[in-house]
Amino acid sequence: MGRITAKIKVENLGDILLAEKGHLPSGQIRRVELEALVDTGATMLFLPAGVIQSLGLSLMGVRSVNTATGLIERRVYRGACLTILNRTCTVDVMELDNGIPALIGYVPLETLDLQPDLQNKTLGTNPEHGGKMVLDLF
Repeated sequence: MGRITAKIKVENLGDILLAEKGHLPSGQIRRVELEALVDTGATMLFLPAGVIQSLGLSLMGVRSVNTATGLIERRVYRGACLTILNRTCTVDVMELDNGIPALIGYVPLETLDLQPDLQNKTLGTNPEHGGKMVLDLF
């Protein structure tokens, strides 16, 4: 089937809000750009611990996660702003061990109205919406 990757930008939402109010220069917003794997079997955005630390995200708590090897506990952080293909949303982030690639799960994909194209191994906009970002109400 092959792997689909996408370039993503993740920023600290708290920094963005401070910059909008004039309390932080926009050049000091903590952000990272990296390649992430598209994983429609994952729920949310998953980032390595070092990336989360560099973004300065706030710990929200710990959640149980089902994995191929059983149930584990992972930290969840709040306050991230995710941009993919010039579409932006706010997301919670689950921590991965360093050395594991970032994963984009189905919640951010749905929120941004993006769809993986398995045949061409790319991530693109939903062709049913003519280039517009549309959310389903039902």
